[in-house]
Amino acid sequence: MLEAFKKFINYLIPNARDQKYLLAVSGGIDSMGMLHLFQQSDYNFAVANINFKLRGKEADNEATFIKEYCDKNNIKLYQEEFKTEEYASKNKISIQMAARDLRYQWFDKLAEEKNYNYVAIAHHLDDQSETFFINTLRGSGIAGLHGIAKIKNNIIRPLLFTTRTEITEYAIKYNVPYRNDSSNASDKYQRNYIRHHILPEFYKLRSDFSKSLNSTIHHLNEVEQYANLHIKKELDNIIEKSKFGIFQISTSELIEHKFYKLLLYNSLKDYNFQNSHINDISKIIENNNTGKTVYSSTHMVNIDRKLLILNKIQSHIPESTEFIINNIEDEVWKLFKLKIEFPFSGNYKINNNNLAFLDFEKIEFPLTIRNWKQGDSFKPLGMKGDKKLSDFLIDNKINNIEKSRIKLLCSKDKIIWVIGHRIDNRYRITKDTKNILKIEYYGNN
Repeated sequence: MLEAFKKFINYLIPNARDQKYLLAVSGGIDSMGMLHLFQQSDYNFAVANINFKLRGKEADNEATFIKEYCDKNNIKLYQEEFKTEEYASKNKISIQMAARDLRYQWFDKLAEEKNYNYVAIAHHLDDQSETFFINTLRGSGIAGLHGIAKIKNNIIRPLLFTTRTEITEYAIKYNVPYRNDSSNASDKYQRNYIRHHILPEFYKLRSDFSKSLNSTIHHLNEVEQYANLHIKKELDNIIEKSKFGIFQISTSELIEHKFYKLLLYNSLKDYNFQNSHINDISKIIENNNTGKTVYSSTHMVNIDRKLLILNKIQSHIPESTEFIINNIEDEVWKLFKLKIEFPFSGNYKINNNNLAFLDFEKIEFPLTIRNWKQGDSFKPLGMKGDKKLSDFLIDNKINNIEKSRIKLLCSKDKIIWVIGHRIDNRYRITKDTKNILKIEYYGNN
């Protein structure tokens, strides 16, 4: 076991003996077995232990056990306690997810502050098998079926060459002390149910099932890497930067691909979109339902006419909120990325929507900047009659994401400028204009 352990770490990490390791130790047989192997290998390491305050006296005793073991063996120890249930409730996530977040956040912080190169987690091949079945039940696709990564960034799993049975045999042989976590016996957790009832059936058919499944997982991982190279090339051909969001995709180009749902999933998976979201987006595109928006927990996809536009969910200024501009020097101009030049004496152009040239004498301060709302109307430059702003936006093919960001510059109850789009005809420059106010909007740059 020891030589296989050293060989595996050397396979994972170049110059493994020159690195510093932080070992995540819970007190169970897996992590204590990993700790003992590190001790026998003479690596430079320390122990990190967390009490999630979920199992009362049992968890407190485990923390004490680990401290006594590290003190006895002269091992550097870092210990931390977290109010996991409180964190889960506050963030509206499960206890398991809360514990995972707290665990890895602390590991990352500790490794950075104390200059540890790698954090070692005691996952083994049986954990890999359990994760495979959990992800299969979730319908996660090939990305989930390749299981737990042996190494990812600074996280390593140096026991992913061996099984729970072999670790147990090693612990017994070398009298490695450990503590049993009573929660591992409960079938209310999906992982435990798979461990206690599903995997034993496979072991009846093949005693080395975890190792054979790991071989399959390895092949799936290679297939995924190969597929991702080709998927990236396809995505590079259809994804474009968007001034309205993070990126945009032509829906007509997307749907031409035989496996367009696969491309869609891979373009959005890093933004917390799941398979259910992809199915919803696909139906909207196929049914040509323009103007629809699909939300993940952090981002939104707007399907507008010919484009699919990805953007981050942002809080918007309430319609009733008005920002007052008292004079030319007011700092509020900068807040909305507006640059003022007054008096302006150069040549002016009216074919740039980001520039507004206005007759200063027709403007009454204080001015306001606000969101547009239904019922707004103005006289677009070049027109004599009023036009509803909503109709103006439709006529100019303004997508829903851009609509949500549009601000109006107003004088009293009149719109002076639909910022970045069109000034009101009443405030245009004429032969009688004495002073010109130039406003440049640089928010689209």
